[in-house]
Amino acid sequence: MSARAQLAATLTGATLEALRNEIDLAEQQAAHWSSATAASVDRNRLFDEVAGSSYVTLRRFQNQENDCKPRMEENTSAISHVRNTARDHSSVGDPPERYPMDRARQAGWHMRGKTTASPFVSLVEDPAKLAVSRDHWARAITNDADALYTYTVPTPTVWTPDDVLSSIGLGMNAEDQDNIDEDVDLMCSLGRTPTREIERLFLGGNSESYRTVSETNPYTRESSE
Repeated sequence: MSARAQLAATLTGATLEALRNEIDLAEQQAAHWSSATAASVDRNRLFDEVAGSSYVTLRRFQNQENDCKPRMEENTSAISHVRNTARDHSSVGDPPERYPMDRARQAGWHMRGKTTASPFVSLVEDPAKLAVSRDHWARAITNDADALYTYTVPTPTVWTPDDVLSSIGLGMNAEDQDNIDEDVDLMCSLGRTPTREIERLFLGGNSESYRTVSETNPYTRESSE
């Protein structure tokens, strides 16, 4: 049951509801194979273990429920991107960077505010830190949004600044002279990004499937006055 739950999280990108259903189904099927004296499995404990190890909880300030779509590739699910990345890596001999170089560049420029041609959606771990960011655009988003949404997403769908920097740096070591100047500029720019708010990027057009909580934005100017 544990292995099946882990596979649901990592290979199908199951939502938390789908994960719980998968655990319930696995228990029903296992009951047919187990003896009457076999110890029962604590489904709630198993769910908590897999959710804790294979998912991450992130938040996003929004005005509308559908304000969680990327500007590009919005019809591609997160797990499809994960599979495509794995296939790209295997086809070229498992490159050392975690992310394909072109994707890493897209992610890097998204983090620097160039989101008009991006397949990513920005989220944060701690919205309170975004509210006091040194970045005035970040504070404006925090103060002006109507609602604060919580998303619980599979870990493989999340891109972190450290991993993006690492991938770009490793790609530069491959002596890509055509893009070396732009890559250096991007890395320096990312290095100046405030880190308090811990930005995370979700790659995929189905983030709404992983929404778990919605609430009125507690950080609006009216709320803080």
